[in-house]
Amino acid sequence: MGDGDISAICDATSKEQLFIPIGLVADLSSARSRDEILQSFSKWVSVAIKADRCSIALPDGDNLVVKALNGDQAIPQGTAVPINGSVLGRVFANRTAEVVRDLTEQPFMDCRKLADAGMKCLIDVPLLAGDRCFGTLAVALRQDKDDLCTETAILTALAQCIATQLLVIEQMDHLVAMARTDALTGAGNRHHLYEVSDTAWANWKDHDRPFAFISVDMDHFKQINDTYGHDAGDQVLRAFVQRLMARSRTADEVFRMGGEEFGVLVSDVDITLARRTAERLCDAVGDTSFVVSDMELAITASFGVTEVMTCDQSFDDVLKRADMALYQAKASGRDQVISMSQQELAA
Repeated sequence: MGDGDISAICDATSKEQLFIPIGLVADLSSARSRDEILQSFSKWVSVAIKADRCSIALPDGDNLVVKALNGDQAIPQGTAVPINGSVLGRVFANRTAEVVRDLTEQPFMDCRKLADAGMKCLIDVPLLAGDRCFGTLAVALRQDKDDLCTETAILTALAQCIATQLLVIEQMDHLVAMARTDALTGAGNRHHLYEVSDTAWANWKDHDRPFAFISVDMDHFKQINDTYGHDAGDQVLRAFVQRLMARSRTADEVFRMGGEEFGVLVSDVDITLARRTAERLCDAVGDTSFVVSDMELAITASFGVTEVMTCDQSFDDVLKRADMALYQAKASGRDQVISMSQQELAA
């Protein structure tokens, strides 16, 4: 073999080796979600290991759920594999890689399914980042190899990359949640309200899906701070939000507008249903005392309700009208619901 032939082989090998990381990076750069990122990894891990099947499983309660899959469908994507009683679960629990040379000799459910699909061996490694284990990365092969040390080492390195990606995604999700959430009460903040209202407004304009807004103000909250202190006031605010959330529908969202002022965006309802929601919330606040530092405090709130109307130019118009209804409720004696419908404004 001449020098030219050797150079050609080396060039081809280098191109093949570079093809995998370049392809992976290209796919990751265009991924828009965690699932797309995991699917990209499962695809390119299969190429790197020359595996017949590659899966990534993440924990969900007592199970590991297959979130990404490339190759054989022996254990389909979305399948819940019990942590107790599977090789995947053992790798996750022990945080140690395992190599199964003959799947037919294993009693575990996941091994049996892979063996039934014609798989011979399995390499499974944990997704480790620091002291966290995010799940497992597993490849299965139809043909055994004399030495799987290289494949295990490659898989372990790629598993660390996946775990790092998952850690970054988790931290980014946490930062996004913090940016949208009131730190004291856990309710959405004004910034998040305008994000959600943009969607509600678009659904109304484009699909004729109505919505309503409820403005809420705790009655005489200043007296609580003045009498019992701001720590007690903070406890009341947190408990108040919990009551609003507990009595709201899953589709509705509670927001802290500032101080003791809150709002509830109610989706797919007219003014009649929105008013019923506000009355239910009003009763939930006033019917049972709030327990703060072994003290029982009787607390009420005032509610202003309105629906989106054809005359509205933006969500701000809805917000202002709900506040007008709230001011009427407070001026009329508090602890009540005042609503403003399109018919009432036209009258």
